Amino acid sequence: MIANLRSMSLPASLRGYVCTDSRGLPRYWSTVWDTLHGADVAPSTSAGKLAAIDRFYRHVEEVTGKDCLDAMLAEGDFERIEAMLESFFIALRNVATLVRTDNSKHWTAVFAFVQDILDRQGRVRNMDALALIQARLNRLDRLYGTLVPLRKPKRKVIRALPSSVVEDLYEVFSPDSQRNPYRTDVERWRNFCLFLLYLHQGLRRGEALILPVNAIREGVDPETGEIVQWINVVETKDDDLDPRIDRPQIKTAQSRRQIPIATDLAAAVEHYAMNFRGKMNHPFMFPSNRGMPLSKRAVNLVFEAASRRLSSTARKDLMERTGTETISPHPLRHTCAVYRLSEFINDGMEMPLALQLLRSFFGWSRTSAMPQHYAGAYFENRLLTVWRHRFDGRVSMLRALDALDGDYPIMGARI
Repeated sequence: MIANLRSMSLPASLRGYVCTDSRGLPRYWSTVWDTLHGADVAPSTSAGKLAAIDRFYRHVEEVTGKDCLDAMLAEGDFERIEAMLESFFIALRNVATLVRTDNSKHWTAVFAFVQDILDRQGRVRNMDALALIQARLNRLDRLYGTLVPLRKPKRKVIRALPSSVVEDLYEVFSPDSQRNPYRTDVERWRNFCLFLLYLHQGLRRGEALILPVNAIREGVDPETGEIVQWINVVETKDDDLDPRIDRPQIKTAQSRRQIPIATDLAAAVEHYAMNFRGKMNHPFMFPSNRGMPLSKRAVNLVFEAASRRLSSTARKDLMERTGTETISPHPLRHTCAVYRLSEFINDGMEMPLALQLLRSFFGWSRTSAMPQHYAGAYFENRLLTVWRHRFDGRVSMLRALDALDGDYPIMGARI
């Protein structure tokens, strides 16, 4: 089974997910593998791979009648390991056929785990043994490389929102709107700022939740002499300050970035931080109603409540465009990306440079294919109508906020 070690009495380096046996003790080789590879991926990704590896451990125990995979790997008993891999593959295939699930990621994770451990085992033996193991691994790769447990065909869909839906969301999230579903001014302002950051900055759900209260910085542009502002998207330096069980994390190394933020949006976030956030025992920008750092599940509930307040027209357009009646932060990120790319191209920028800027702004890795997906979306006429007017010109909601606090003017600049 998978255990989540999250006690605050443990050092940060020892917290996280671990495979355990029936006695609750960590499994040896899965722990070694996670120690070597877990730091390179997000905790959620590591947990998914460990879940697949744990499934293989249990499969071996069911087939052989004893918990012996660690011993097989330690002894380099390749014949038995090969037989276990084959039976595991067939089991995955059968389950996928019966319940129509995609088990390809489980197979990929398990095969990579076994290959890595056997490779490491081979390094401590003589060269002939290493060559034999490598040859067998290559044979397995040839046998199974073209086989994939049954998966459902997937079409990559860019879920950018229609303009009618975005306009309706502005009305729902506006702190002074009668359609706003949240009870207190604190909730209304917090959720309004989250909505703006997801829509205009294209942040991932978890990225907004790890922003510190001083995430927005400013400086002087050396070329123009103008004051410019930006957001630092990085994790906190002290993990002990985050008590959340499912901690938001930076997805990739490229996700640590600085992105520009318009004056109006920065002013709205600062207005919330100065007047509504209150004093907290943690550094995160957005707390829950109980003063704890806001969780990913809480954000989902925020957007579910907003979705229920959509007009019938907006709900109909949303269903036709995305196949769902519920909004989440990720379609707002899609909407932001589609607009940003169209803005770059319409300003005369060449597509390769525009895609590179998009990659930097949204924190995609060098190998990610997401920029190419948005390039395809740009050439779809339906998506070009996401905004019939300039996306950054939508400031009417913010202008109404000037009257609330004269010390934080938010008119004049683009969002």
